[in-house]
Amino acid sequence: MTKTTLLIAGSTVITSWGRDQIRRLSEQARRRDVWLIGADSPQNLAKASQDELAQVDEILPLDVNDPQACLDWAKSAAPAGLSAVLTIRELAVYSTALMAGQLGLAGNDPEAVLRIRNKDLCRTRLREAGFRQPVTALGRTGDDARLFMKEHGPGPWIIKPRDGLASLGVSLIRGDDDIEPALARLAMTPPGAFGSLSSDAPFLIETFVAGAEYSAEGVMVGGTARVLALTQKRTAAGFIETGHRVPASLSTAVEDAATRAVTGALREAGITRGIFHVEFWVNDDGIVIGELHDRPGGDYIHLLVEYARLGLELYGMLVDDLLGRDPGPVPALTRAAAAEFLVCPPGHLTAVSGWNELKTDPAVLTCDLSIAPGDSVAPVTDSWGRQGLFVVGGNSPEEVDSLASRLRDGVAFTVA
Repeated sequence: MTKTTLLIAGSTVITSWGRDQIRRLSEQARRRDVWLIGADSPQNLAKASQDELAQVDEILPLDVNDPQACLDWAKSAAPAGLSAVLTIRELAVYSTALMAGQLGLAGNDPEAVLRIRNKDLCRTRLREAGFRQPVTALGRTGDDARLFMKEHGPGPWIIKPRDGLASLGVSLIRGDDDIEPALARLAMTPPGAFGSLSSDAPFLIETFVAGAEYSAEGVMVGGTARVLALTQKRTAAGFIETGHRVPASLSTAVEDAATRAVTGALREAGITRGIFHVEFWVNDDGIVIGELHDRPGGDYIHLLVEYARLGLELYGMLVDDLLGRDPGPVPALTRAAAAEFLVCPPGHLTAVSGWNELKTDPAVLTCDLSIAPGDSVAPVTDSWGRQGLFVVGGNSPEEVDSLASRLRDGVAFTVA
């Protein structure tokens, strides 16, 4: 009997929620009698824990962030009979599409992946198709930004990487004085942090979109987007996400409009496979589609979705679709869950109170704190810098909001 074999492009991760995703993917794939090959760079594999390595059945040293290396591997070294390739890593979605195409497996058109990774290309495609979008332009200098602001005022505006992630290098611009600090912030980002697929322009400038922020989570099944949840977001200065809750508190009419917009945007962008995470705003003009991602949302959003739909196997649905299997009915959304992030003020941390109580609360599904008394705490400038998190579950949005607020307010950081 031929073994069903699946390649995970990027089987090691640096975040706690990423490790939880790989664990769930492993468990759900193995329940489907799938042999797992975990591919990652030799450097990442060397740093991986034994627990991470144990999530797969076989290890493949391969730099999955390098599209050409992955294409070369698919052409000359891929094992016969490989059944599917997938990834949960933003920086490996293009490599995964190339491998799938080369091997004749279910996957996205690489051009569609490039389109959604390069935000200006995606904005243009959606705008031409009739979707509401901010006005965008590529820039190389401060003068490019000034010209755009003059032509598309009044502000504010946004300057950000063309193909970035995790709020890295994103700045709100209210006037000329903000341009140079924004460009300096881009320049200070470590090389390779964006996983850039393009080098013809260092930044994107666009008009600011006002409104409440949400995201849609789901899986492509048979080439069609199946939305499983809408997520309500909370952000702080610098567009750093500090909270998520499923389900979102939206009226039925707005939920329906958002679902239609998300599914239509994915279809127009050409995405046909994978778990998706699509950001959008709701304002007086309706639904405005933000960034499209052909991978799960971070920040434990996957846990919120699976908790809210008791019995759902998010990654199992993905595996079933890639293997041409029927994923079956989707469990009803009957519960609620929220992820909360804690940010410590900068300085020398001398004490943390309330964390032990939070860890033992029965409503807490998972939690993590990366700092301890004695640490020197730097200002948080992007989503990767947040120091603490916890996830709570309950029977309703109101219940989890109350739980999250109580637990969040019960933790205090003392800094000198």
